[in-house]
Amino acid sequence: MSIIVGLLGYSIAAVVYLLFSLLLLTTKQSGFQRQALSLVVFFTLLWASAGVAQMWIALPLGYLFGIESLRNALWFLLLYATIAPRFELSNFVRGPWRKKGLLLGLICIACLQVSTALAGQQLNQFWLVTQLSQTVIGLWLIEQLYRRIDVSARPTIKPMCLGLGGMFAFDFALYANALITSGISFDFWSLRGFVAILAAPLVLLSARRIKRWSTKIYVSRDVIYHSTLLLVAGGYLLVMALVGYYIRYAGGDWGSMAQNGFFALSALILVSLFLSERLRKRLKVQITKHFFANKYEYREEWMKFAAVLEEDGVSPYSIALKAINQPFDCQYAGLAIVENGRYVVKATYNIRDDDSQAQLCLDHLAGQAIEHQWIVDIEELKEDTSVVPFQVSTSQLQQITKFCYVIPMSTSAGFKGVILLSAPSAIHSVNWEDRDLMRAISRQLAVFLNLHRSNLALAESQQFDTFNRMSAYLVHDLKNVLAQLQLMSKNAVKHKHNPEFIDDAFETVDSAANRLAKVVAHLSKKQRVDTVVAPFQLKAALEQVAQSRSISKPIPQLAFTLSENFELVGDQERFVNVVSHLVQNAQDATAEDGLISIRAGKQANECLIEIQDNGEGMSVEFIDTRLFKPFDTTKGNAGMGVGAYDAKRFVEELGGHIQVTSNVGEGSLFKLYLPIHKI
Repeated sequence: MSIIVGLLGYSIAAVVYLLFSLLLLTTKQSGFQRQALSLVVFFTLLWASAGVAQMWIALPLGYLFGIESLRNALWFLLLYATIAPRFELSNFVRGPWRKKGLLLGLICIACLQVSTALAGQQLNQFWLVTQLSQTVIGLWLIEQLYRRIDVSARPTIKPMCLGLGGMFAFDFALYANALITSGISFDFWSLRGFVAILAAPLVLLSARRIKRWSTKIYVSRDVIYHSTLLLVAGGYLLVMALVGYYIRYAGGDWGSMAQNGFFALSALILVSLFLSERLRKRLKVQITKHFFANKYEYREEWMKFAAVLEEDGVSPYSIALKAINQPFDCQYAGLAIVENGRYVVKATYNIRDDDSQAQLCLDHLAGQAIEHQWIVDIEELKEDTSVVPFQVSTSQLQQITKFCYVIPMSTSAGFKGVILLSAPSAIHSVNWEDRDLMRAISRQLAVFLNLHRSNLALAESQQFDTFNRMSAYLVHDLKNVLAQLQLMSKNAVKHKHNPEFIDDAFETVDSAANRLAKVVAHLSKKQRVDTVVAPFQLKAALEQVAQSRSISKPIPQLAFTLSENFELVGDQERFVNVVSHLVQNAQDATAEDGLISIRAGKQANECLIEIQDNGEGMSVEFIDTRLFKPFDTTKGNAGMGVGAYDAKRFVEELGGHIQVTSNVGEGSLFKLYLPIHKI
């Protein structure tokens, strides 16, 4: 049985240190400590391989002792280099003999041990004394390293001290027992491989964290956690196997049955323990507390946090509460924000929205937490209220038993809120690192929720903007209808008894009715719907514009240089509205005795429509920054500010463009370039 255990232990140790050596080979950093670490790991690999050979083919112990002495010498050199500040190998070689004598002595001892094995001689007690002395020196160096190093740096070397200390302590017990009993215990000897396996991940942790070793190796908490579970399970099964073997050996006829029953009970206990969530959490806490400088793998925590924020179909407040509760696993949680001067609960976990204790936290602690940007520890306040920079009511605190932390959320944009958490179950105790993580997550969640609220406000504003834009266009349409009716009313004074006028009046009323019907249709559909484009005669459309705008002075003059039946393709009604708005703007900017002309001609492959006046004119700055800006008007309440914008948009939709030239006090010229479509 011991042979099987020994072979298994040394074989696994050889594989573990082989992987360790390969990891070190993949790093590009240089330095003596890194080279020494690579050598000592390689010699440990040789030592484990020699252990397998010794168990399998009875390799003489001299070979194993020689490799072990060289391995120990390298461990001593690495420990000394870690203790000594600014260690340099050249200075060590040229230094006093008392420093390098130990190393040379171990090398000589290793050579003698190997040569003794080659000569076929048995090792005597002298060699056991040398091995025992090496373990004492190793324990002394570890003690010196841990005692001399700065207190703040102790977490970096603690894993290595535990691993090497356990290995040297086990060897000390082995060789001390061998000297007392005048023989090496085979049971002790077979377990050395497992002790070396336990030391490997601990040394690996320190190799990653000690900067002077210059070895950038990433060791995941999950790897350490699951490796520890496997090692514990393996150790447990090994102990159970030894006990079961003893029961069978000492139990006589009932031994086999008792052994089977013991194995079944052991397996049941092992499964129940490792399925226990409480045990797993405690194991994670111990690993995090004793083997890592940082409590959290921040890269993984941030990726988990981002994954929660990407969830769809859930309220953003529930997502935010889940995101901050994820690393702490609290039984109760709540999130509230400030709306209209009061706290409104937006999301809860395992509590009601109107929970009385949550309301106590909001009434008495939330405001102070936000004002001072302070994470309030309720249990700490119950013991001493002087730890916070504000006054709290101790009588109210005693009534709060469900929650332990009040975490503020706020942004410079005015968003304010708090998160309530009960005692975390994922961690043993809350320290500064947990508070920093709470603060970092809460700040990100404040930005996240503020962005959500801003998006809602923007969407609402866009809805109103769309409605206002549609209303502005419809008002322009109504103004055109009004212009038609005003023109008819003006002409009725002179021509109301003329039958032709009456016919024109009915046509005007019919046209106005159609336009009003279209306006009503637009309002019912909550959007502006343009009519179907079709060819229309340009001269007739421009005459309609001139006639409709003749109700105001100066009356526009039309100059048409194209053929009578020249056609454009587009929405005739909108074209008339656009040109009418531009003519009306010219009339508003020109005195009654001024001049306004509408000209239509052809330039290259485009139709050119010009609207010119000799009115007030515009500056270049006004044309560049305000002329085509929607809802920007110089007419006060008399204008909507969409005439020029609508004209530019309409011309560009047809594939054309507008060019404006103007000088203050000299008038303006609008040129509409429209593409000519061949029918």
